[in-house]
Amino acid sequence: TQASAPERLAQHDAMMKQRVTQHEAMTAAFKDLYAALSPEQRADFRRWGQRTFNLVIEYVAAARRSERELLLQEAERMGALYGHEASASGLSLAEAVEAFLFYRSPVVEAILAHLRRRVADISQVTAAVREANAAIDQVLLALVASYREGASS
Repeated sequence: TQASAPERLAQHDAMMKQRVTQHEAMTAAFKDLYAALSPEQRADFRRWGQRTFNLVIEYVAAARRSERELLLQEAERMGALYGHEASASGLSLAEAVEAFLFYRSPVVEAILAHLRRRVADISQVTAAVREANAAIDQVLLALVASYREGASS
């Protein structure tokens, strides 16, 4: 049987409370992680992260395949830089990934907000989210590979 409107509302409320709790825990962990870095390192990681995710947003918005390939390659290079520098800074791989993932949801939300302004249909939204997630995954794999290379040298 289908849940009633009050039941669905209660389920949604519980899910949102769980998300808030998870976000608060992640924010606290992120603050602890960044406290271990110097102000210069924090600024570098912030700048690299912003550049990386801006490239992902541009990648999703780009129409030409050649432009998309170049944007994805540059985003992967930024992910590799992030991984290398995280390793050199003494962050664990888990910490580096956690810092990277902290920004994933805001990027997907920015893409969705852009598509809503353009009044995109559901197929466009679905394709854009799929493309953004695939690109972010590629960047994350580059980060991990570079981190491992840095840790083994």
